[in-house]
Amino acid sequence: MLGVVMAGGKSSRYGREKLLETIHGKKVIDIVVENLSLSIVKRFFIAVSWNAPRTLDYCKRYDSIITPGISYPDDVKFLLEKFSRPLLIINGDAVFVDPKTINLFASSYHGKSMTALVNSSGRKVYIGLNMAVPGDERDEVVEFKNHILSLNINTPEDLRRAETIAYKW
Repeated sequence: MLGVVMAGGKSSRYGREKLLETIHGKKVIDIVVENLSLSIVKRFFIAVSWNAPRTLDYCKRYDSIITPGISYPDDVKFLLEKFSRPLLIINGDAVFVDPKTINLFASSYHGKSMTALVNSSGRKVYIGLNMAVPGDERDEVVEFKNHILSLNINTPEDLRRAETIAYKW
């Protein structure tokens, strides 16, 4: 299974390149890369774009690919066309999507596109973990119970919350 860490966003809600921020001394992108590397996904790369030049430069230490950076859906489409195979995709700011969650999600794959979410008070919240399959645009849902999985780093407040949660976790 080929994995992709999406790291080419503009960080427009955050105000600067959020994947280079730290939680307990580790860069956000490194936390996600570590979680993925400890999962059953043995081959992966980082998808970066010119939208985040410092992140692009930092991610040269990993196996990476430059995407057009027009939008998230366009970047996923670009990657599916380039590789012509299913891709396990995790957002670069999904710091609480741990190896166990990735393994459970990946093991439920059966040839169809999938998306992971948690149900929070009757509201579906996506956690930034997907299986994208070329030609299959209808996602099956895999639901998790741990609400912390849905905390992605979109704002400085999210980073502060993640720092507090990670300290207790």
